[in-house]
Amino acid sequence: MVKAAQWLFCFYLMLKLIQYFVVAQPGFRNVEPSFREKLLRGEPIVFIVACAISVPIALWSSWYIPRAYQRSLEHSADCYGKLGALIHLRDVETEFDALQVFRSVRTARQIVSHSAQSLELAPEDANRLMADKLRLYRQRYSTLTRQGDRREIRAHAAAIKRCLRELAFGF
Repeated sequence: MVKAAQWLFCFYLMLKLIQYFVVAQPGFRNVEPSFREKLLRGEPIVFIVACAISVPIALWSSWYIPRAYQRSLEHSADCYGKLGALIHLRDVETEFDALQVFRSVRTARQIVSHSAQSLELAPEDANRLMADKLRLYRQRYSTLTRQGDRREIRAHAAAIKRCLRELAFGF
């Protein structure tokens, strides 16, 4: 609510300045117009336009941006787990560049940290999330290696490639 009022105030001031310097009629700056003249000059319209611009922006920023950070946190933590546990996935037909994997793990860790800060989460929560994902994928990859399921190993290798691509070029 406070954010919506801030946006409304800023847009209202901006529109009033535009009205004052650009749209104002001669003599507007010299004499204080009466209430009736203000209404005729469009004072309610300026306020309505400011509301129409600011309220959707405030609602969007209070809903969409935290949601984007949440998605980024979850996806990066998942990629961190996949890439960190890569050494436990044996018999992969694809070769991965160790330096690229290292850089991508570091990037995923930074993204998780930044997203957690933006969501006002404790650093321990972000570290716990990454450790849980790492443990999950270590167990999953070890099980797949023991079972020798080629199709599943290929599917996980493709998911790892997607994570590498996304973290290298930003997602």
